[in-house]
Amino acid sequence: MGGDEANREMDELSILISSLEARAGITEAVKQAREAGAPDRLRAAYYSVADAELKRQLITTTGKLDRLYLQKCDLDVSLAKEEVSKAIEKAKKQPWHLSVTSSIGAVIIGQWILGFFGAIAGAIGGFYLGQWLLASIKKENAREIEHAKHLLALAQQRNEASRVDPYLFSAEELEACERPG
Repeated sequence: MGGDEANREMDELSILISSLEARAGITEAVKQAREAGAPDRLRAAYYSVADAELKRQLITTTGKLDRLYLQKCDLDVSLAKEEVSKAIEKAKKQPWHLSVTSSIGAVIIGQWILGFFGAIAGAIGGFYLGQWLLASIKKENAREIEHAKHLLALAQQRNEASRVDPYLFSAEELEACERPG
């Protein structure tokens, strides 16, 4: 499952959960629980639903969303690792052809304008131009690597945070759709 597909499915599940909460009449209680960051109040709101089938749908759909979010976090880490690898591989490939081309171009232009001495001046200027190009590309590659590493660190933090308390409802609660005894 790709990142876009997971996001789309998470959006669909969130919309479904919102509509189920509205049907159950617990929208305001759920909103307050989410704003307060109180999962116990959110669980209490879900368990307060009198209609057993609606309660089951709320709990199982929330469980699906939790699992999907964990998968998405894992996927984000994998994609970020790939981006770091790509950036490192790109940095390993030196664009010597640009440096050589710029040097040769400077020699040709110098030769055309000032003859032999222009070619010598062009060679010197072309060398420094090539070095400047290589330095610029290396600097850009280093920025890309640092950016990719930063995104990887963020994805890993989000993944670790999602593992601390990954599910609103335990496996037993998802199965029974009732509070544990």
